[in-house]
Amino acid sequence: MKTDTKRAIGRAPAFPLLTEREIRCLQLVAEGKRSDEAANELGLSREDVNEALINAQEKLEASNLMHAVSIAMLIGVIDHSDPPQPK
Repeated sequence: MKTDTKRAIGRAPAFPLLTEREIRCLQLVAEGKRSDEAANELGLSREDVNEALINAQEKLEASNLMHAVSIAMLIGVIDHSDPPQPK
């Protein structure tokens, strides 16, 4: 299933609203964190993080997790303006 980009970035939400937990988990994945690292940072279990990521993926109608992160960036749900610099 293809994402309609014009619909995704229009005024009306194209997807069901993501929860704060789903957004934060997607943001951490976008920053390169693994589920266990995200869980430690958020004070959640790895299972809770994975559940949030799966829910976000389903809500965004993404084919996989990286697709979900890409859609979230495209529609402005997660920030991608200042990526961390390599050490």
